[in-house]
Amino acid sequence: MQHQKVIENFINTGTEGRGTFVKADKNVLFSQFPRDYRPYGAYHRDPSGGRTIPLAVRLGDDNLLVNGAGFSWPIAGYQSDVLRTLEHSHRPFGVVPFHSIVAAWTDGEDRDWDRAPIPTEQLRKEVGVVVPSEGERWREVTERDKHGQPQTRRVHTLGDSVVRVRDRYYLSAVDETGVGRGMYFLAELQTDRPPATLKDAFDFLKPKVVLEAEARGANVRRQGEWFAIPTKFLTSELMRDVERGIAVHRARHVLGRDGHHELEEAVIYRAGPRKGEVYARGVLRHTKNEHEDLDLGTIRWQLVVHNIQRASYTLSGGSTAQFD
Repeated sequence: MQHQKVIENFINTGTEGRGTFVKADKNVLFSQFPRDYRPYGAYHRDPSGGRTIPLAVRLGDDNLLVNGAGFSWPIAGYQSDVLRTLEHSHRPFGVVPFHSIVAAWTDGEDRDWDRAPIPTEQLRKEVGVVVPSEGERWREVTERDKHGQPQTRRVHTLGDSVVRVRDRYYLSAVDETGVGRGMYFLAELQTDRPPATLKDAFDFLKPKVVLEAEARGANVRRQGEWFAIPTKFLTSELMRDVERGIAVHRARHVLGRDGHHELEEAVIYRAGPRKGEVYARGVLRHTKNEHEDLDLGTIRWQLVVHNIQRASYTLSGGSTAQFD
């Protein structure tokens, strides 16, 4: 059977099928290669030889969970065929790298599907698509610079969605502040109820101070899990608190324990009513260059706050789930 026909039958009618390298059981669509696989007569055996790679799983809610992990050709081509077929079928689905599902399933102890695959029956029972994906596409992202002027760029997305893993909810999305095409992440939402929309899911990540600032029209900006809120504090006010000993002034301050987001200039409160608050100006950069630099400007001080996610997993190098 032709690969495309196997894919269409699995998605549209739930029937089994067998192609050369693409096959479908009742609940799993997968790609499978013989151990001695040598495409186009290649002298050396291809790394895909002997592997069985899940492309999509039919979950217990009858929605489809599509494997969005990065693969080389020809698996990447099969993934594209799956997404195109799904978009024409109008069936609800979620696109999530299965490595990230494993990371969420094991609380980060395992982060590779090949090492710790989840049995299909458990996956069908314990994972669900809460807010479906719109598929793989490019989307326009509008950001504001330090002067509040809008700037638009295109970001590649797997198709933002919300999935349930056991009794927890996760936002699967692409962070537009990541370098290049953006950075995929799977973030656990701090909520006991499923979000109704993607906007609800993104808002669940925002602390109250960010939501309040956005409500009053403030130009809140973000790099990864850190938000920057403009304030009206004068430099003299902050430095007075530094002289009083309730705050410290630092250059190249790294946010969080074992963090990777570095502030060019910061004032950190160690005591008093603002204890724990961090104010910054200059450039917010990622020490591993995984995010675009965020220029906060040198005039206004920004209150820098962390989002309120629980665990978060990113994809580095297209395949390995890691903590952010």
